[in-house]
Amino acid sequence: MYPTSLLPPLFPTLVPLEPFLDESALQQEFRDLPSVPVLWQVQSIDSTNRCLLEWAPQGLPQHFCLVARQQSAGRGRRGRAWISDAEGSLTFSLWWIFDRSLQELSGLPLAVSLGMVEALHSLGMTSVGVKWPNDLWREGRKVAGVLVETTRLSSGQVGAVIGIGLNVALPSSLQDTCVLSLNDLRDEADQAPARATVLGRLLNTLIPLLESFAQSGFAPFAETWMTHCVHRNQQVTLLHPNHTRSQGECVGLSSLGGLILRDPAGEPHTYHGGELSLRLEAP
Repeated sequence: MYPTSLLPPLFPTLVPLEPFLDESALQQEFRDLPSVPVLWQVQSIDSTNRCLLEWAPQGLPQHFCLVARQQSAGRGRRGRAWISDAEGSLTFSLWWIFDRSLQELSGLPLAVSLGMVEALHSLGMTSVGVKWPNDLWREGRKVAGVLVETTRLSSGQVGAVIGIGLNVALPSSLQDTCVLSLNDLRDEADQAPARATVLGRLLNTLIPLLESFAQSGFAPFAETWMTHCVHRNQQVTLLHPNHTRSQGECVGLSSLGGLILRDPAGEPHTYHGGELSLRLEAP
């Protein structure tokens, strides 16, 4: 899992490989995968997404995963900072190469969020759902986010860096500093699953899902995504970058992952991610 000869010119010497997750637990989860991910663990880094984007032109292997115990400059959608905790968060980025257009990849964050929900459900956390376009919520509060960034490769293919931040067991002091209301994976007894188990299960679910997405795009996932949607059949408000609003009932997704809202006259309208922000309550 740590082939030190694989990427010698790419990995910064200032960030040594220091595994902090139980490798045996990871291997247990990977036992049924046809291709095991190349997984590197580091204690601290500024941003796993930034590093993979920087290394991409020099050649990264498919399924390469960089996981950090602590990120100093993690980021989410719309340039927002992603707050994490060295002991209570799981932050990692996964590299994938696609023979698809950028438009066809617009549904990738939704497919990834669906895979995450299915993985967490398999670990018993069935109260986790998806919120369009790239968040996971649990009991009305955010528990995880997905940030996909792409780069055009010299081969003409598109490389995607899939960044994931997951709250496993956040200290209350950190939650109190956030504007958003956050949740984590702890149960009623205040116990959280081991991060190695969670990461292994996520990759065990995401790798075959991404292989399917590479072949068929998002369309086959749209109906299942809606079954886990926390705002399905609810009245919602979309905030646009120009401060205008769109309101309607959330009724479905397009084949590319666009959100379909039904207006008061019963007409459907499709909206795509970008800089849109969704609120679950229509004011």
